[in-house]
Amino acid sequence: MNELPPPLEQIIYLAKVLAGLLLVILLGLASLELAHLPLASGRWAAGLLAAACGLLAWLGYRRYRQLDELQRQMHGRACQWAVGLALAMLLVVSAVQALGMAPAVHPLAVAAGLIAAWGLGLCITHHRVS
Repeated sequence: MNELPPPLEQIIYLAKVLAGLLLVILLGLASLELAHLPLASGRWAAGLLAAACGLLAWLGYRRYRQLDELQRQMHGRACQWAVGLALAMLLVVSAVQALGMAPAVHPLAVAAGLIAAWGLGLCITHHRVS
């Protein structure tokens, strides 16, 4: 039996997902600053950043293993949406760049687009299921 009412449980779940995304964004911003550090401290910072990313990946995997079958299917479908939406976004951006109308896209912008596409896919999947 669930200990919390369903709406509160959904809010807590959403808060965990948003906290994870915020952490990914902060790690991405921290990676931009690595180039501005001296070599010795930059290596330590890169190691700490890599360790934080590894810990986040491990926690995400652990959390995924705790999901029930419906939640796993929803996340899988959201990932399918994300791949399609991200590819469509990349095609549009590359076409605009080929015409000389846009500068090069930073890899973190591509990662942010992929995360946004995953979130949109999760919303679409949740709407279809409920």
